[in-house]
Amino acid sequence: MSRTVTKWMRFALDDSAGTPREVPVDSVSPVGFVYDETDLTAYQDAVKGYLSAHPDAPIDITGPLSNDAAVSLAASAAAPALSGSYTVLAPLSAPTFTTPLGLAVMWGFDGYWATGDPVFGIVSPSATSGYICTKFQVEGEKYSARFVPFPGTTPAWGTAILT
Repeated sequence: MSRTVTKWMRFALDDSAGTPREVPVDSVSPVGFVYDETDLTAYQDAVKGYLSAHPDAPIDITGPLSNDAAVSLAASAAAPALSGSYTVLAPLSAPTFTTPLGLAVMWGFDGYWATGDPVFGIVSPSATSGYICTKFQVEGEKYSARFVPFPGTTPAWGTAILT
């Protein structure tokens, strides 16, 4: 049985040209689906009852601010090849940039992420499917960013690298 630790996690997303990149991250919010809950409890019910509404899958990240050059995404089982966080994220937060992006949070087990290890996100984006950047802020030497699914997009768990 294998386990993972934070150092084996990788965060990859498309840059403004649609090229997959990895940026340095210190933290990633919990990933997966969050459902709105509508309370359907009647006065005479012994236990509260709920109805699940549409899911959401926002992803928040923080990390060191860097203007390093953009580099190609590392292959399976390789150490991350990090691009500058400012270099990749700043153009994605422009109010006029609305192109859906590929985005993947990848966990390696007993080593760097390899094909077959878990991935969450959108690994094959299209003109109508992907994530959009709704926040990119800088405070001192740190940045924070938020990504939400493009309308109509359903992220998924899988094992494939971002393409």
